[in-house]
Amino acid sequence: MLGLIFSAAGTVSTRAVLWLVSIGIWLMSRPGGWAVVVVAILIGLKMFPKP
Repeated sequence: MLGLIFSAAGTVSTRAVLWLVSIGIWLMSRPGGWAVVVVAILIGLKMFPKP
């Protein structure tokens, strides 16, 4: 039972990461998209600081 839960969680997290990477690559290819990526990274660093 736990294996089923962990495999589903792993699949969801992998798909989420790949989705975010593909959005980042798409934004980097757009004019001015690099600024959106930089702002998103800075907001992420502000929201999730190192412990």
